[in-house]
Formats: sequence, structure tokens, C-alpha cells
Amino acid sequence: MLKSVLAVVDNGDIAAPFLRAVAGFAEARGAHLEVAVLTPAPMTSPALAPFGAVYVPEVVLMGDDAANVAQVKDALKDCDSPRDVFGFHDDVAWLAGDLRRSRQVADIIVMGALETWATPWLRRRVAQTLIRASGTPLLILPYDADITWVHRAILGWTPSPEATRALHTLIQLAEPGAAIDIVTVGDTLHQCGREKDAHAEVKRHLSRHGFAAEGHWIVNAVKPPAETLTLYAKEQKADLLVIGGFAHSRVRDIVLGGVTRDFVEASTVPILIVG
Repeated sequence: MLKSVLAVVDNGDIAAPFLRAVAGFAEARGAHLEVAVLTPAPMTSPALAPFGAVYVPEVVLMGDDAANVAQVKDALKDCDSPRDVFGFHDDVAWLAGDLRRSRQVADIIVMGALETWATPWLRRRVAQTLIRASGTPLLILPYDADITWVHRAILGWTPSPEATRALHTLIQLAEPGAAIDIVTVGDTLHQCGREKDAHAEVKRHLSRHGFAAEGHWIVNAVKPPAETLTLYAKEQKADLLVIGGFAHSRVRDIVLGGVTRDFVEASTVPILIVG
């Protein structure tokens, strides 16, 4: 049961549609909504972040922070869910750490797609920090997403502690009797087949919770796994795609890339990432 939802934005005007969607999500569940508004110090260009910072007196940055918070409050003025809106202001390089240390305890954290952020680098940094270090599931919503209820979900499955935690989180979010597809993507049928026993165990667990669970294997050596899962979720008209986040070391993800990073960079379906 969700009772605390934390949304994170960096621009109240750009994020207004996202904020209203999150407010509806919280209201439907009787949850309290908190909104963290991040205001970075001025930069010569957001594209240069984390470099290109321009010095301004603290009092000026405080004023920018207050104006940003006011924009968020205005975007939520017609929403009925109980809420708190608070701001952080700092150099863009430190804001993700400020948030992690100060306000990260919630049942779920929600962020918008790239289009809802003024500083793309900050969005990526915040998402990666929260997935790795907050211990809280992160829900990323596309620009025009509506995820009030979850009647059909896709669980991207590769056995790992992160995937198991994602499974438990999905059980809390999905509606009773929801249809859940357990999907493993591999380069070969043999690679997918190695997860047959794990699929059976996950299906059995979901069935005991009253869900209609089915296992699926997708062989695709051409497209990245993130793209394959996204296409499958769209074909199935799923309300939510769920994965475990950053199952590999950070160095390996930086060098080779990873499913989690791909989803953070481009989210065209609602996706829940559990670290």
C-alpha cells in the first residue's frame, strides 16, 4: 500500500503535465504527495552541465529557488491530494547528492521523461543516484502517461537480487487479478532457456498472489534489450514495465552500457526501476 509518493522536478513550468499526472496517481491511492524541486545555479548552457556554472550570490539563487517552488505549487493548485513542495538549490553537480541525503524516504519516487526537465544531465544524475543509493523504487513516466491503475504489467526478468525486489514492488502496485508477463530477452533460445526454472518460480509466486502470470522468452540479437522490452510492452498495451536496476557494476555499465541506463535515457512507456 502506497502512502507516500515523492516526485522530483527541476522546472515547475516544463513539468506541469507530469506534476498533474503524479498528483492523480497519489490521489487515487490515498497517498501524500511530496515534490522536491531542484534549482541549479545558473549555467552558460544546460548542455554543458555539470560544467559552465556561473557564480551568483546566494540570495539570488534563493530567489530562483523560491520562484521555482512557486511554479510547482501553481501547477498543482487544482489537485486535491495532500502535498508538500520543497526546494533545493546548489551547484548542478551537487543537487543529486543533496536530495539523496535529505529527502529520499518514500514508498515510491517518481520522475518525468527527458522532455519534462530543463537540464538533461541533472535528470540523468538524479535517476542514477536514486536507483543506486536510495533503496526506493523509481517510477519514470513518459510525457503523456497515465498510470492511475496497473491492470497489465511486464516484468523484465533476469535472476538477480534487484529483479527479485522489483517483483515484490510490482506485487504492491498491481491491481488484484492483474495480468503480468514475465519476459526474458536473450541473444539465443539457449540463453533464454536457462531461465526456465526461474520463470516457473516467479510465475508460481505471482499466481499465489492472485495474478494471471505467464512466462515469455524473446530471442533478439539485433535490438538492445531495453528496446525489445519497450516494444513488447507497447504491443501488449501494458500499463507498466518493471525491471531490476543496475545489476552490474557501475564500471561495466559505463563501459558496455546497460538496460537500466537505456531506460533512464529514453522512456516511452511507464517504467518502474528497482535497485
